[in-house]
Amino acid sequence: MTRISRPIAMTIGVFDGLHLGHQRVIAATVEVARERGGIAWVTTFDPHPDTIVRGVPPRPWITPPEEREELLHAMGVDRVHVERFDRSVQALPPEGFIDRVLGVGAPLAVLVIGPDFRMGRDRVGDRAYLEALGERRGFAVREVPFLMGGGGKLSSTALRGLIQAGSVEEASAMLGRPYSLRGRVGSGAGRGRQLGYPTANLEVHPAKLLPAPGIYISSNRLLGITWPGLTYVGSAETFGPGPVRVEAHLLDYDGKESLRGKVLVTSLVRRLRGDEVFESPEALIRAMDQDRARAAEYWSSRAAARGTISGSVPD
Repeated sequence: MTRISRPIAMTIGVFDGLHLGHQRVIAATVEVARERGGIAWVTTFDPHPDTIVRGVPPRPWITPPEEREELLHAMGVDRVHVERFDRSVQALPPEGFIDRVLGVGAPLAVLVIGPDFRMGRDRVGDRAYLEALGERRGFAVREVPFLMGGGGKLSSTALRGLIQAGSVEEASAMLGRPYSLRGRVGSGAGRGRQLGYPTANLEVHPAKLLPAPGIYISSNRLLGITWPGLTYVGSAETFGPGPVRVEAHLLDYDGKESLRGKVLVTSLVRRLRGDEVFESPEALIRAMDQDRARAAEYWSSRAAARGTISGSVPD
């Protein structure tokens, strides 16, 4: 590791989802680093510590590590360290963990924490412990208060429940941004085109948390343009059993250019209905016609409210 001379402001956490509560901690870390002319550093984990500490089976990520790192840099973080959490890391005392991450003698200036923060072997590293450690090592501890929502403290657990229920509007309010799925466009069975609804089939990160199956109004970022659309999450059981897939239909895309291999980000705006098994392809087409009409009406009302005329979605 290259030795760092500038002061470091660091925060430590899983930060799955990077909801508004997490963002408050990140913003405080970046602010302190800028005040001191230093480096804003975030240490996060993969796998989730609960899989080791509590023996919880691995769960899908709200934000897989690569997505989390991208979001953190967009929030102004200079360095993101993803620690591979295992039994050896679990056994470290707080000072040992800090040395492992930053290197012995690194210029840690401020450790930013939340009110319920604990770290190190047996979770001994609470605020009092860390403040005493900071007095010996020359760093300060800054505590950032919880951000409260209508249901209490914002948490990844609450956010996960909203996404799994398909409540993407509420989830997006907690995130401060739409809940999005991203991936390269792969090949599909071609059924959408046969039905008059061509779709882009997303190869989503295998560890990404998917929302409840169904049809969603979506905003789709592709080729530098944002397209209104419909996104389907489900296994298309009308045509027999199959794996869960994510398919985006872009309302105004002319289809002249192949999308295969392109990266598409589909932001889920509103769930229109759950996944259904239809008695025939014709019944499915009728339902999709209704879905498309409702999505078009939604985007038209949004455009009218914003005073825009264009068919693409305002950024």
